[in-house]
Amino acid sequence: MFEFEKLDIMKTLCIFANEFPYGSWEAYLETEVKFYSEFDKVYIFSLQLRKEHAKTKRSLPENFEVIPIWYAPKWKYLLNCVRVLGDVNLYKELFLLGKKGQLKIGRIIDLFIYLSRSNYEMRKIKKSVELQKLKNAIFYSYRFEYQPYVAMLLRKELKTDNKIISRAHRYDLYEEFRKNKYIPCRELLIKNLDAVYPCSEDGTCYLQSRFPKYKNKIKTRFLGTLGCGQKKYNKEDELRIVSCSNVVPVKRLDLIVETLQHILDINIKWTHFGDGIMMNQIKEMSRELPENIKIDFRGNVKNSDLLEVYKNNQFDLFLNVSLSEGIPVSIMEALSFGIPCIATDVGGTKEIVIDGYNGWLLKKDFKEEQLVNIIRNYCNLNNEQILKLRECAYESWKEKYNAKKNYTTFVDKLQKI
Repeated sequence: MFEFEKLDIMKTLCIFANEFPYGSWEAYLETEVKFYSEFDKVYIFSLQLRKEHAKTKRSLPENFEVIPIWYAPKWKYLLNCVRVLGDVNLYKELFLLGKKGQLKIGRIIDLFIYLSRSNYEMRKIKKSVELQKLKNAIFYSYRFEYQPYVAMLLRKELKTDNKIISRAHRYDLYEEFRKNKYIPCRELLIKNLDAVYPCSEDGTCYLQSRFPKYKNKIKTRFLGTLGCGQKKYNKEDELRIVSCSNVVPVKRLDLIVETLQHILDINIKWTHFGDGIMMNQIKEMSRELPENIKIDFRGNVKNSDLLEVYKNNQFDLFLNVSLSEGIPVSIMEALSFGIPCIATDVGGTKEIVIDGYNGWLLKKDFKEEQLVNIIRNYCNLNNEQILKLRECAYESWKEKYNAKKNYTTFVDKLQKI
């Protein structure tokens, strides 16, 4: 009897992510990639990479190789639209929009941009890596927008049956928050992908209700953060509030400033991490705050540096007044240090902030005085009540959003696809 030698197939993962590991985009992927040692090789296709962001690069494990895909001038994407005319999915999507009565100029433009960018970036990947090395790879898109379509085009080019999975967060998930209330090729992606993993139960219900035919492909996979243990807490005269987000309209930092204007009798220091298009406006508004309010705008920092700040400093409350969310990883991080959170009840936030247990929930259209009252009520808690609140904050993170547990399980699922 002949004995056949067992073939040792190399475990390869391809991650499609915007700019990562360059610049500051996809800050939370920085934690996740630490758990991919089970793969022999991990390629990261760093999509839409801007030259100004390429000056900084975060460290990666040794089994990683980064393939930068540079952001092209708009004329190149426009020229590439000619290639899109040969994509059968263009006509399928136009037909579907027409059938639903949703065929509008803005959506047609979005569709052409989507397909043009996908086609362009797939061809850049094709030129940048030996395709033979990707034959047995799992394709993993960190966002559920155009990136999975790039993976689909690459699989077609390979003429293989590579498995494709995608996470889904917020901007890449909830269509009603987009300019034209439209993200192209939703049904096409779900039909052709092996799994879509929203980061919240709210996101899972959202997709399943829209595409019930494919509900078995849509499952919640929580993100997570690394815990550093609870800090010893001492109540002080100054209330230390912290927030962390991009400074963009949807995050509504202007509401934080407007709320603080009404607090004249509590010494508060508000520290914010993050930057964005509204930063100058927020700074200008902050100049009108009363003298008892101190502001510390830290700008963009590396995720690892942010965690060091949490570790070495004491914060009383974390604040998030966003108009839309998936499940904010920034809240996970705060809870992991035992920091109670005040947040708006949007998206999956209610899955992580439990009103009265580890923080407080605000209605999406809350009034400033409601936030003022929560802050005042917190200040009136005694030390024992605050310690209990902080213990609950830490325990809620430990139970559901521990990175070691969540990402180890996620990697195990990936390998079994």
